[in-house]
Amino acid sequence: THDTRLTMTRTRLPIPLYAAAAVICGLTAAPLVYVLLRASGADAALWGRLWTAQIPGLLANTVALVALTVALTVVLGVGVAWLVERTDLPGRGMFRWLLALPFAIPAYVAAVCWILVFRRGGLLDQWGGAAFGVAPGELPRPGIYGLSGAALVIGLCTFPYVYLPAAAALRSVNRTLEDAARMAGRGPWGAFRDVTLPAVAPAVAAGALLVALYALSDFGTVSMLRYRTFTAAIYGQFAGQVDRSGAAVLSVVLVALTVPLLAGESLLGNRRGPASSSWQPRRLAPLGRWRWPAFALVTLAALLSLGLPLAVLGGLTVQGIFFATEADRIWNVGSGGVWQYGLHSLLVAALAATAAVGLALLPTYLAVFYPRRVPRALLSIGKAAYALPGLIVGLGFVMLLSQWLPTLYGTVAALVIGFTFRLLPQALAAGEAALAGVPRACDQAARVMGCGPLEVLRRVTLPIAAPGVAASWALVFIGAMKELPTAVLLRPPGFDTLPVRIWAAASESVHTQAAPPAFLLILLTTLPLVVLSARGFGLNRVLSERSS
Repeated sequence: THDTRLTMTRTRLPIPLYAAAAVICGLTAAPLVYVLLRASGADAALWGRLWTAQIPGLLANTVALVALTVALTVVLGVGVAWLVERTDLPGRGMFRWLLALPFAIPAYVAAVCWILVFRRGGLLDQWGGAAFGVAPGELPRPGIYGLSGAALVIGLCTFPYVYLPAAAALRSVNRTLEDAARMAGRGPWGAFRDVTLPAVAPAVAAGALLVALYALSDFGTVSMLRYRTFTAAIYGQFAGQVDRSGAAVLSVVLVALTVPLLAGESLLGNRRGPASSSWQPRRLAPLGRWRWPAFALVTLAALLSLGLPLAVLGGLTVQGIFFATEADRIWNVGSGGVWQYGLHSLLVAALAATAAVGLALLPTYLAVFYPRRVPRALLSIGKAAYALPGLIVGLGFVMLLSQWLPTLYGTVAALVIGFTFRLLPQALAAGEAALAGVPRACDQAARVMGCGPLEVLRRVTLPIAAPGVAASWALVFIGAMKELPTAVLLRPPGFDTLPVRIWAAASESVHTQAAPPAFLLILLTTLPLVVLSARGFGLNRVLSERSS
């Protein structure tokens, strides 16, 4: 019968496809496995020396950075989401776009801008001294180095991870519950605290976990702002010593810090979001006399997270092109050098994104359409590697390739491979969301007609899931364009990407020469988002995939 045939089709296990999926997901964990083996073989004296001399301080610094950054992003993200979605704030439609765009700005690029503006003798000193007649260095300015500066810069670049899911949750909360709370005597703040905030808490917590993972894995920002965390120490151990066991030991401790975050993310992933209602009153909370102060507050958040980097980088890029100095000429600013680094980044990012999305299709297809323990477990293994910092992935591939494939080490192919498996967990997560939107009836009908799994994937599933797959590719492409640690460790000589060029200039304290490649990087990472939005997929929906 039809039902029997459908049941047999659904229970047929394509073992060779499972084996291929196991290899794909297993390769994402290969760098971690190698680092663990390298650390386990380290001398006991090395472990003892690191535990007493470095690890306690690094642990305190890293935890403090994560806690302060998460607190900042939660307060800022939830606050602006409520103002934009639930009040009569002027320019609400404009802010929906502007507050999502900091997603495209790497934190290390924002760090360059803050250094250029607020360092001693920086732009603030120059402009402020000329405007107020203050001697250079005497104008009050915020401290940008250390814990506070690193948390502020990372928080301003990552608060969209909280803002986007919080805004989506606020749009879907059943507002009849809020009206009931108001009728029971709660004021606006009481209704928000007792009803709305608990309803959106799972979405906010999911975004906060992504922020915590970002802060744990950040390398460029903390290095530029002189705040010593595990990532900076790992790179110092790797670059400064012949024996890389010390880097492996510190990497193991950093990975251990991600375990609670992964457990929390898994727990939240199994929870449902807030219930939606077909009746959504269009009433907005009136801000009254606080309307324009709230507008000023949201505008300030947009200016600090988006306006300041674009203004600083754009101005210095124009200066470097039309009024080149000797330092600009040495660093190839204003010549074809920046475009060459841009082409390098585009080439590697496009190849890695295509490879990662292509490899992710098989595991995600099996997990979505053959939802059994084995494919779900394989997908979980592959997605768990998302918590691995890029520095550890790059370090693992350096050790693996230099020992087992020395002819491949130091080539562009090695860089593409490193990028592919660094971003494959992200492709798995986004691909799963894309395939989950394909109606099951279409897949089942094709299988009843005798099509095999690969033919169903090619002829039915992929055409229907094309918009989601395109969004997945765009997100992975953006991640590859911004990736710094893997590029620093695996790039071949003479093949610099835009992030590497930014980092090289900043590490030499010639921050003005980091501006042109940083500005080009922002333009190239924003373009895919604009194209997808113009195609009707929606910028907020594209970016929210990252926080789902």
